[in-house]
Amino acid sequence: MHNSPHPRARPRLFAALFSLLLLTSCAQVPPGTLRDTDHPLAGRLWDVAAGGYIDEAELLRRAGQAEALLLGETHDNPQHHLLQLRILQTRLDAGARPALLMEQFDNDQQAAIDEARKAGKDLAPLMRGWDWALYRALVALADSTRIPLRAANLPRGATRPVVREGFATLAVGEQRRLALLAVWDDARQAYMAGLIEASHCGKVSAQLRDGLVLAQRLRDATLADSALDQLQRGVVFILGRGHARRDVGVPRYLEARRPGTRVLSIGFVEVGADRTAPTQYENERVGGIAPYDIIWFTPRAERPDPCLAFGK
Repeated sequence: MHNSPHPRARPRLFAALFSLLLLTSCAQVPPGTLRDTDHPLAGRLWDVAAGGYIDEAELLRRAGQAEALLLGETHDNPQHHLLQLRILQTRLDAGARPALLMEQFDNDQQAAIDEARKAGKDLAPLMRGWDWALYRALVALADSTRIPLRAANLPRGATRPVVREGFATLAVGEQRRLALLAVWDDARQAYMAGLIEASHCGKVSAQLRDGLVLAQRLRDATLADSALDQLQRGVVFILGRGHARRDVGVPRYLEARRPGTRVLSIGFVEVGADRTAPTQYENERVGGIAPYDIIWFTPRAERPDPCLAFGK
């Protein structure tokens, strides 16, 4: 029979598990060789709603109409960052001056970022737990064109109480203000719980899984919150592909907080050798909503099996 830890040991054990899970799920793998570069879908753009291919000119036309342009990446894939840079550069060349919102900076760093930019200092020391080399060019482009750079993420420490004790740990009125309950239902809960289990290779307790779902929801709501005061000028959002999902991610909270916001969600999706049809990818539709407006297929980055960190 499995022995439960002593009650006094549980908070320390929980904190250690939480830290391990965050490190293994968010740590950056140094970019390596891209695989499946000759895959028939690599480089193609798929209009999810229409069920057909589009070209880059059409994508950029739609991007120009969006108030919130979400560029959903796989964090360690260098091609995803090159495509983000290309899209941002094209928007700037067209005369737009959007705010660049980045998941890779925490919102408690905004004052430090503003001060460093004003003084012409490197922002690398402010990027916590991310591979600066992958984001340097985006930050440099924002600096050279003097567009706003906004830290959009929630500091990791701010999610720990929520993981342990739920949304009741938030300040009075925050659940309502952030629309945390308004956008959620059983179908989304089931999807997100399954995603957390899969991403942690099944090595997660039900208690911790449900806590991590709450943390993901709070991050999505916070990311959306960071965009609200910039939508008039337009925003380009650099964030993980899961956050960019229309059915469970940031767009849900944007719509709840500012109905009618013109959102374009682009998911950069890595191809797989055994899947050659676009409909074999990202085909979950939670609540009947497609996850992205456009999928941009790319080669996949070489990386170790993430489940090795969980003893598989």
